[in-house]
Formats: sequence, structure tokens, C-alpha cells
Amino acid sequence: MGLRRIGILGGGQLGRMTIEEARKYPAHFAVLTPDYPSPAADLADEVLIGDLSDPEAVLDLGGRVDVVSYEIEHVRVDALKELEARGVPVIPGAAVLESIQDKGQQKRLWDEAGLAQAPWVDLPDDLASLPAADRAEALRSRAAKVGGFPVVQKLRRGGYDGRGVRVLYGPSDEPLTGPSFLEAKVDFSKELAVVVVRAPGSEPAAYPCVEMVFDPAANLCDSVRAPADEPPEILQSALRTALRCVEALDRAARDVSPGGAGAVGVFGVELFRTRDGRVLVNEAAPRPHNSGHFTQDACSASQFEQFFRILAGLPPASTEQFRPARMLNLLGAPGASGTPEYEGLAEALAVPGVTIHLYGKREVRPYRKMGHLTAVADTAEEAALKAETARSRLRILGGRGIPQPGLR
Repeated sequence: MGLRRIGILGGGQLGRMTIEEARKYPAHFAVLTPDYPSPAADLADEVLIGDLSDPEAVLDLGGRVDVVSYEIEHVRVDALKELEARGVPVIPGAAVLESIQDKGQQKRLWDEAGLAQAPWVDLPDDLASLPAADRAEALRSRAAKVGGFPVVQKLRRGGYDGRGVRVLYGPSDEPLTGPSFLEAKVDFSKELAVVVVRAPGSEPAAYPCVEMVFDPAANLCDSVRAPADEPPEILQSALRTALRCVEALDRAARDVSPGGAGAVGVFGVELFRTRDGRVLVNEAAPRPHNSGHFTQDACSASQFEQFFRILAGLPPASTEQFRPARMLNLLGAPGASGTPEYEGLAEALAVPGVTIHLYGKREVRPYRKMGHLTAVADTAEEAALKAETARSRLRILGGRGIPQPGLR
């Protein structure tokens, strides 16, 4: 295996953990990031400072490497298409990202593929600027098409970690501004997720279905139970649905861009398990996913090793899970700011079966993701107890100042 030059758009923790896994192999990583220092930039061989929405910066990165990928969706698709036209592979393909960036386009794609999902309807792009009476009527009429209030409004672009989503309980509620759609508020019992691995020349594979538990205060995923506590028929339905989602992304991408890579890479597919026993697709991410962090410590190969292998042209590894696991996100404490201080780190690490992954972020903020921990055990209940015990001993506080290292 020769030295593979890999370009990553984005300097966050997903890029960092990918580079950590790749250090077992010969590889050169170049990272384009708007911020320095940043988690991935700290470990990269080459760092370019630039905006991910700047086409020239994206093309500059592409001209230095053998293959380009991204660890965040907010990237200029036209620049990725230009790289493909110049013969630089983009994984997953630019057309895949284009479908995923627009959540309305995602919804249409799931409909075309015959996948079960929450009923939805587009909203007028100028909804927020309409007079109050007209806005209320537009909301009322469209909510009726998906079963009535309450409904969930989602911005078509730019939302993540709970941003760009608002529950509307009546026509007089203030909607979000921007192109969006309404979705029926699903009566679900659990939010599930499946990480899919799709490599060229190999059959698609998936890690076990997991359950995501959300923190209402932080409005983001707080913990992951792996595998999910569901009967076999629900777990199999979730796996089939996730694989069909990625296949649908691939077909749509190849229809518009036959020369692109299509839907190869690592994908996180989020699902709802309804109270009446159905599995509905929510949305997909074309990259390693928070729900798959448990794979670092509970599986034969992590989602990050799979991601690297695909970028490096290597065959994928097994997705087998060895032991039950619980993953907990480590967030900045309420009111924390400044340089991170990890109070109780040694005490947390003293819990048997617990591994802590810190992201190297230089600044802590309230509820900011600063790392995660995984506990493995013989049973899911024991893993959960270990994980909660470890997290209860650890607090991420803020010091007085933030170091300002120069570029290297």
C-alpha cells in the first residue's frame, strides 16, 4: 500500500477520530478548516485555513490530494462537482451530498423509494413575510394535510443538532424563517439509528441498530444504547430500512452523476420506532455519526476505520459487535466558558470497562460536545450503570483564558 493523500473538508471531531484510526496505516491527511486550532487540524499532516463555502478553498484542497471527503454537510456542492470533473474522487459523491443538504429533497427521495416516513408537505418560501392572517391560514391548511396540529416545521437547509426544527402547536405560533416544510409530529416510542458501511465492490453492511436518547435541555443526542432494546423483527426492519435509504441515495446520485462515486462511505440513518410498532425513516447523514461512536470500543472495527478504509481504497472490515455498550456524550457544564478543565477525569477512568474520548476542543461552552465515553459490559444494564457512574464523576468546566497558538 502506497501513501494515500486524503483530503477532509471540516476540522471537527469526526475528522479527528478518523485520523486517529488511520495512523495504523500509511496515509497523509490534509484538512480544510475555518478554525485553527481545531480537533482534526491538530492531528492532520497538512492544514489549510479557509471557509468550507469558498469554492477556491475547496478546489485548493482537492488539488493536493488523491481523494476528498467531508465530515460535515455544509460544503459547497458545486466545488465538489468541479473536483469530480477534474478527476478527483469525492466520497460520498457530490450528488449524494446535494440530496442530503436539502431535507425536502431527502423527503421526496424517501417517498420515491417507497420508504415509510412521517407525512409531510412543503411550506411557501415567503411564509415568514406574509401578513399574520395569511400566514396562519397557510399553516392551518398545510397542517391539515398531515393530520393537523401539532406539527414539526423543519428548515430545508442548514439545520443540525436540533437547530432548524420547531414544533408548532397552532396556526398562530411563530414559524422559522426560510424554505421549510411541515411534518406530522410522530407518536414515537424511541429514536433508533443504524450506521451503514457501503464500499465499492462489496455488499453493503450495517452495525447493529441502536437507540438514541436525547437531552431535552441540550436538544441533542445524549446517549446511545447498543444494541437497541427491541424485538428481532423491529431490529431487522430498522436494518432493512437503513440499507434501502442508502441504496436510494445511490440510485438518485447515479441518475444525475453517472461518473460520481455515488453513495459509498459511512452513513448514519436516523429512524423512528412508533408506538404501534412501525419503523419510519427520519433522515440520513453521509458521514460517521454520533450514534456510531460506540463502535470504537465495542466492535471489531469502528465506523472511523471503515471510513478511512473506503477513502484509502481498502476493503471494509467486519461490523460485528462483541459486547453490549452504552455511549454517553460529554458536554460542557452549564455556565462553562474558556479553556476546558476536566474535573474528575481520573475518577471516571477508574470505572472498569469505560473508555473516554476527548475531542481536543480549545474552548468549552454550555452543552458543547467536548467528548464522549463508552462503557462495555456483559449486559446492557451493566454497561449503562458503568457509563452513568463514570459520567457522574466527570465535569467539564472552563478556565480563565483560551490559549492562542500560532499556525504551524
